[in-house]
Amino acid sequence: MFYPNMAEITIFKRCFSLFLFFCYAHLFSQQPSTFFVKIRSAQNATNKEKINQIETLLNDHLKNKDSIQYGLDLTAFSIWLYRNEYYDLGSSQSEKAVKFYKKLTPHNDQFYLYNLNLLARFYSLIDNYIDSNEVYLEVLKNKNPKTDVGEIYSRIANNHNSDANFHIATNYFLKAIEEFRKEKQHRKLFDTSIQLSTNYLDILDDESIVKGIETLKALDRIKDKIDYNIFDEYLINERLGNLYNYETLFDPCASLPYYKKALSIAKKIGNNREICLINNNIGHVYRYVDNDSALFYFKKSLSYHHKDQALSAAVLYSLGLSYMDQEKYDLAYNSLNSSLDKIKIDNKKIDTSQKSTIKLSDKNLGLELIKNLAVVQIKKYESENSVELLDDALFLLKQADELIDQIKLESMHQESKLFWRGLASDIYINLVKVCYLQNNPELAYHYLEKNKALLLLEDLTKERSKIFFNIPDSVIKKERSFKRKIALIKNKSLSETYSDKDRSLELFEIKNRYTSFIDSLQDRFPKYYYSKEEASILSFDKTVDQASRTNTSFVHYILNDELGYILVISEDTQELYEIHDIPLLQNYIASFHKLSSTPFTSKADKQEFQKLARELYKKLLPDTIFHESKSKIIIIPDDSLLSFPFETLMNKEGNYLIEEHEVSYAYSISFLEQNKRLERSPQKEFLGMAPINYKKLPKLPNSAKEVQTIAKKFDSDILMNHTASKEDLINSLPAYKIIHLSTHANANDTIVPWIATTTKNITLNDIYSTKNNAELITLSACNTAKGKLQKGEGVMSIARAFFNTGSNSVVSTLWKADDKSTEKIITNFYTHLKNGASKSEALRNAKLEYLKNHSLSEASPYYWSSLVLIGNPDPMYPSLNTWYILLGILLSFLLLSTLYKIFSKK
Repeated sequence: MFYPNMAEITIFKRCFSLFLFFCYAHLFSQQPSTFFVKIRSAQNATNKEKINQIETLLNDHLKNKDSIQYGLDLTAFSIWLYRNEYYDLGSSQSEKAVKFYKKLTPHNDQFYLYNLNLLARFYSLIDNYIDSNEVYLEVLKNKNPKTDVGEIYSRIANNHNSDANFHIATNYFLKAIEEFRKEKQHRKLFDTSIQLSTNYLDILDDESIVKGIETLKALDRIKDKIDYNIFDEYLINERLGNLYNYETLFDPCASLPYYKKALSIAKKIGNNREICLINNNIGHVYRYVDNDSALFYFKKSLSYHHKDQALSAAVLYSLGLSYMDQEKYDLAYNSLNSSLDKIKIDNKKIDTSQKSTIKLSDKNLGLELIKNLAVVQIKKYESENSVELLDDALFLLKQADELIDQIKLESMHQESKLFWRGLASDIYINLVKVCYLQNNPELAYHYLEKNKALLLLEDLTKERSKIFFNIPDSVIKKERSFKRKIALIKNKSLSETYSDKDRSLELFEIKNRYTSFIDSLQDRFPKYYYSKEEASILSFDKTVDQASRTNTSFVHYILNDELGYILVISEDTQELYEIHDIPLLQNYIASFHKLSSTPFTSKADKQEFQKLARELYKKLLPDTIFHESKSKIIIIPDDSLLSFPFETLMNKEGNYLIEEHEVSYAYSISFLEQNKRLERSPQKEFLGMAPINYKKLPKLPNSAKEVQTIAKKFDSDILMNHTASKEDLINSLPAYKIIHLSTHANANDTIVPWIATTTKNITLNDIYSTKNNAELITLSACNTAKGKLQKGEGVMSIARAFFNTGSNSVVSTLWKADDKSTEKIITNFYTHLKNGASKSEALRNAKLEYLKNHSLSEASPYYWSSLVLIGNPDPMYPSLNTWYILLGILLSFLLLSTLYKIFSKK
């Protein structure tokens, strides 16, 4: 659902026009020339003629070296261009004015700042938000006491919102509100709070929706301090209706009364645009309960005439969705296509012969339109079987993919990138569907990979770039120091005494300093600073070759609430499968996870588990994909499968998957292979940590035995009791090849994941600010593979954080592990690893040994299947066979040398 922010635009224009008026009146006590005024006021001249005459006048000023009048007329010309909406030409003239007043001596600070503000506004109006913000920040750097700091923050926030960087926008809106509150500018405080509430809605998550509602309800406290009018009342009701109409918190009983009140006000003031908007929004309330009523309101919305193209596009989009719900695909296509035409900047039809990326005034709405146009073509193909329809769908989705790539390059903030990755996920699964229908597994592989951990792969690419461009350690350490400070502030937000507002403002300050630091690299390391090397996807042919050389089957999943596909890549098979009945599958997965993560307490539990294990095996692992029973399997899971214990699936003979295959997991094939090539330089072999005693958590006495037993197998160091502190662990991470943490931990989709030490918990935020050189990190703790699911990117877990900061592989846990069984399995795992087994083979052998020695309830998957290997499964140490081969070669060499000497003497 899309809500055009025209009310915010109206507020913004009102504020900026007032700003221009007051500055203009003040500045032009020094007047533009009489010639300029005469040209501007000419009744019979066209605007084009006026522009030509003014440009001639400015050139004459330069020839006559009348610099003061040149500056005055150039500034007046820029204002005239702004008021007449010549924004492209206005930006170029405003650039000249800024350069002129920057060099002018003596310096005229007032004219310089005025032109900077105007230039920033021009840039914003031509969608050049990055340069606009840079200019606004330049205004702030001048620290002129007359600068309205809150107003500048508000404009930067609006730029970030328009550029879909909603999380950054939030910080600037909050900073603006803080300034307005401090200066008691209650009207601006009110207007900016309205804008902030809409920005919260744009973020599209439950937490932000709640904040949006709280922001609007807090305005009751300042209504009596402003000239509160009927349009203000309209805005609050319309925004509250939108927030209560949000998908996952959908509450028609709450949203409809707000909408009806807003509609009553809109009719009272005779505002067709707002009447149109509210009817459209009411249509969305009815869409999921009564499609005919929804269609009525959407059509009614279209009947009101106004000049707002963005709103017209949104209503046509709504109408298109409603027709899709009714399976009227031709009508849907026409509505969606008409909507897309209204937000195309160049206003051209999509030309399927051209490869240029489409330019849109609203990227968010544009992506949804392109995706749904493609879905309509796919639906029509399924009934008409026309290849052209499928080709058209593929072209549209590729356009959306290119647009996502462009946005991703422009997004600087991690949360903004995650937002767009979530939207991209729907594009990729539809692309995979088209590939399935076209029987094109190679192209499907490309989009499956783009749907998995692409940001993790980009971070890896950046790390390799630092090495390639020889970035000094001092710079890298300073960057890490900033990340630690950011982590510290994020951790403070976990405290009940630390408000969300405090966190946002403090983060705002430190992130600005961090951005300034990154910008400072522009002069020192320009090649590194300007490098925009995208994360590269490993080619399909190389993946097939890797599968063949290592006797591995890659099993790649993509899944949402409606669609699901499996791509299998092995030496003999490269095939794409469709998963049927996704709602049933999702129910099976939820039930299976519950059964796996608790011990069997009855025969009925075991039978239910075995039944589901066989059903899920058939759905998730088609028989045709395995030609060799002993081949290795690397699972690349998605969605609800990200925390799924594949090893516990059972074939029709009743054997667990782990009994037939080595099983490991990867975030993506590209990340797996490229992460292997990352240069790691550990100085020591093994670090074990076991805090044992905790301030607020139960003791873990077995952890000491676990760590000490394992440590004997290696050249090791141990952090135990008081030495197992947060600082000691963080400082030790870069030095070790193997890191084993035996402690408490926890994670789910509502808390920030953490690992316990004897002092403070190490949070996910902390780990992202560290560095490690580990070949293997073992997290012998609870729920270390769990975390918040970011659609299109994966689970934000402790395990992932350690990959982000250097590790080649991680052994982690899917649920709250049993101490005794975990200790036995982990200890045997290291024994096999040290003897030369691969990581996946070592973990498999340790689990099979556990199963062999336990029965009844103790053989429940709960006890042995929680531990999973993610990442590089290769060996770390030579096997005994390798030593025998080397010994044989050495003995053969010695024998041949001896024989040679004997025969040489003869």
